[in-house]
Amino acid sequence: MKQSTNYDDFAQKYSESFLKDNTKSITQYFMHVDFDLKEKKLLDLGCGDGYDLQRFGQLGALLYGVDASQEMVALAQKNTSAQAEIKQGYFEEIPFADNFFDVVVSKWALQAADNIQSIYQEVHRVLQPRGTFLYLASHPLYQFLEKRKHPKDYFQKEMVEVKLFEGQIIIREPTHTLNEYLSSYFFQHFDLQAYEEGFDDSVEKIQGDTYPIFFILKSIKK
Repeated sequence: MKQSTNYDDFAQKYSESFLKDNTKSITQYFMHVDFDLKEKKLLDLGCGDGYDLQRFGQLGALLYGVDASQEMVALAQKNTSAQAEIKQGYFEEIPFADNFFDVVVSKWALQAADNIQSIYQEVHRVLQPRGTFLYLASHPLYQFLEKRKHPKDYFQKEMVEVKLFEGQIIIREPTHTLNEYLSSYFFQHFDLQAYEEGFDDSVEKIQGDTYPIFFILKSIKK
C-alpha cells in the first residue's frame, strides 16, 4: 500500500490549519537544518502545500517536491510559483533520477506508507553519496495508542484513525514499529546523525496523557 491520497478531500483545510497547531514540530524540525543549502538540490517527500519548500528556498536550496495528493500538488505549485519542480507521485517510486539530490527531507509523511524500507531504498537511490536525509514522522508509540482497544499488539500492523486539529480532520494510516525505522537496512546504508522525539498540539491527547507524537531522524547516505 502506497501513501494515502485522502488528503485530496481536505487539502485546503489542512493547509489553513497546520501552521498554528504544528508550531512545536516545525520548530524542532528546522533546528536540524543546520547545514548549507545554497544551490543544493533538495527534494521534499510529501511536500504538502509547499510551506516547507518556501522555507528551504529562503535558505538557498533548489526546490523539488513529491506528494501523493493531486490537490496538495496544486497548492504547492501555486504557493511556490515557478521556484519549485513538483510532481504527483509516491515515495516508493520517486520520479527522479539516481544520485540527483543533495538533500531529501520529509515531514509528517513517511508514516502514511506501508513499507518503510522501500522508501529508504528509493531515498538512497536518488541521493548523492554523503547526501543528507532528514525526516519527521509519527512516533510508533503514538500510533500504538491510537489503536484504542484492549488488548492491543504493538507489533501488529493495523490501520488507525488519527484525529487532527481538534477532530476537524481524520486521516487513516498504517502503524509502524520503531524497528522499521531504525532497521538493519537503514544502518547499512545511512550514518545516523541525530534522533529526537517531541510532542505537538495538532493531535488529540489520548486520555489526556503526554507522550511522543513524532520523532525526527537525520542521517547521511553512506
